[in-house]
Amino acid sequence: MNLINVFLQKDLCTRGNVETVVLCGSYALGRAAAHSDVDLCYIGDFSHFQRESHLYHDKEFQLMIAPWSWYRQVVTELERESTNIATITIMLATGKCLMGDTKKWRDLQTLALSSYQQGPNPPSTEDIRKIRVRITDLWEDFCDEVENQERLWLSFEILQKCVEAQFTIRQWWAVKSKYQLEELRVHDVKMANLLENCLESLGSKERLENICSYVLDPVGGWMKEPWKA
Repeated sequence: MNLINVFLQKDLCTRGNVETVVLCGSYALGRAAAHSDVDLCYIGDFSHFQRESHLYHDKEFQLMIAPWSWYRQVVTELERESTNIATITIMLATGKCLMGDTKKWRDLQTLALSSYQQGPNPPSTEDIRKIRVRITDLWEDFCDEVENQERLWLSFEILQKCVEAQFTIRQWWAVKSKYQLEELRVHDVKMANLLENCLESLGSKERLENICSYVLDPVGGWMKEPWKA
């Protein structure tokens, strides 16, 4: 935190419109690792949204700079319209205020927390169709491939798409890849076990088919029927 405070002292003196600073991401959640970025939201009297990246003492600082109205619109409209991606909403809901802990900030965080706790919107029929088509196509490519390296590469792709699909289907907020297995262990132990089995025997057709079926069966299974987009 000392490095963050020193950075803020140097950076904020060059800006005149910052009313509130919020620490977000891994540092706010106590999950920061050696190479984690420092994510900061600057909120104040700005004309538009701007993103900046600064390297300070070998640490990368990612700044999200925007007016109050922009943050409110993202939380209440833009990210509510998406399926399960709510980057700004989650940053504000789980963030820690470092400066400007006013009623204005607390109201914004309450708004973000409410949206976060509601969870993502359910996937549409079209979202489900795309998931079924994507995984079915990859599975068929895997079955047709004879070269071992290509099959292993396709295995990785299928597993990633299955995990992404499960987050969408189950209406969980999307997380970074490095947190996905941890989230699966919390929310879906069977899926986590299937994934770990696949990783232990990468390229196993039987285990790969099992995880694909586990994801797809509740939403119609393999895409075999005709469809229109």
